[in-house]
Amino acid sequence: MPAAIQIGDGKTFALADLLRRLNEIQAMANGGRLAEAEAACRAVIAAAPDMPEAVAVQGFLLGRLHRVEEARAHLEAAIAARGDVPHWHLELAQSYRRTLRLDDALARSREAVRLDPNDSRFHLGLARVLVDRGDNDAAREALLAALAVAPDDVEAHLALAHLLLAEGEYRAAWEEYEWRFRAPRFQTAMPRFTAPVWNGMRLPGRRILVAADQGFGDAFQFCRYLPLVAERCAGVVVLCRAAQVALFSRIPGVEACVVSINDVGPHAVWCWMGSLPRLFGTTLTNIPGGRAYLSPEPRRKAIWRDRLAPLSPAGSVRVGVVWAGNPENSMDWRRSVPLSLLARLASIERLALVSLQVQAPEADRATMAAMGLLDVSAELTDFQETASHIANLDLVVSVDSAVAHLAAAMGVPTWVLVYRPADWRWLIGREDSPWYPSVRLFRQDTPGDWTTPVGRLIEALGGPV
Repeated sequence: MPAAIQIGDGKTFALADLLRRLNEIQAMANGGRLAEAEAACRAVIAAAPDMPEAVAVQGFLLGRLHRVEEARAHLEAAIAARGDVPHWHLELAQSYRRTLRLDDALARSREAVRLDPNDSRFHLGLARVLVDRGDNDAAREALLAALAVAPDDVEAHLALAHLLLAEGEYRAAWEEYEWRFRAPRFQTAMPRFTAPVWNGMRLPGRRILVAADQGFGDAFQFCRYLPLVAERCAGVVVLCRAAQVALFSRIPGVEACVVSINDVGPHAVWCWMGSLPRLFGTTLTNIPGGRAYLSPEPRRKAIWRDRLAPLSPAGSVRVGVVWAGNPENSMDWRRSVPLSLLARLASIERLALVSLQVQAPEADRATMAAMGLLDVSAELTDFQETASHIANLDLVVSVDSAVAHLAAAMGVPTWVLVYRPADWRWLIGREDSPWYPSVRLFRQDTPGDWTTPVGRLIEALGGPV
């Protein structure tokens, strides 16, 4: 191997400098320049193909570019050349998780822990694989091991919160859930609050700011607490995204909804919407909200009633369908269902199918047409319009999405296709939801297998088995 090597950008490096170059490439990737980093790493590998460190870094980059099989191949090759780097085993375990090779993922995760039991990341990685496999007891032990070596590990605390929430152990879970505010991804998105954090105390005559945190679905789940906040404070101002303003403005006790903290006006205290379950001492037996706590403007509901009337035959059952979530969500690879699996809905008599899918994948257009799936996505400009549409439906069939939460919060019958392991809010093994009385859950029996729950849903609608 030569003493000096020219890399793709024209710079020349001694072999001793290659590791520094790989560090630069990783920094490039951490700065969001993934494609550029991958190309630069490819140049290093071309110059030094026997360097396992470069092969491993390329595996990391390919994984983040969602080229899972390529990532797996690179990581396997790096480990075959040098098997004593625990982080490589952890990354390979993540690649195996993405392809649902859970036995292999478990083996790699355990090897990472064996190689370095004093790094919480490896215990956390093991815990995530154990949750995928349904071994929650062992996952809890792995998370406690992570926190034993790193008591302030934010991701381990959040993983423990999600595990406890899924098990319905809410009192302990809500405390752990507060750790989300320490996650770097959360802190970078946080607005600058100047008032003190609300502790649940009564403040007659004083205004409070409640800020929606996390995704749209989380806000639809937790906005049920706003009338309770209004009982303790004189005026509730909600900070949320523009698509939710019209809908949240209709909640009793909400004085105003704004999209910028600069428009809040004077207020005595503030809190996150996702912290309200903890402040109100929520358990499985006292979840507030009832059957329906969100509703669209009656005039908009009437407009959609008239819009849909000529498009569905008399006596038909109107069913809204959502088969894909937000592709930017880190769990979307688990939760979205191929529309082709739902094609049998079109063969069921009396069903009038309407798409609630905003920005339907282009690849699904032919299947939508074959199913006779009415596409009104161009008119779903915000959640007020979506809610007005839903209010005129008999049933919503959805993957775990914001629309599922919205329909359920409106009290509309909602059948949710739930991946395994499910998001915490659907708990474990239940077909109903204590959060939403109108929900029925159709769960995967095996991770990645949608055929069985879709079959049960079709059968429940009276379709062919």
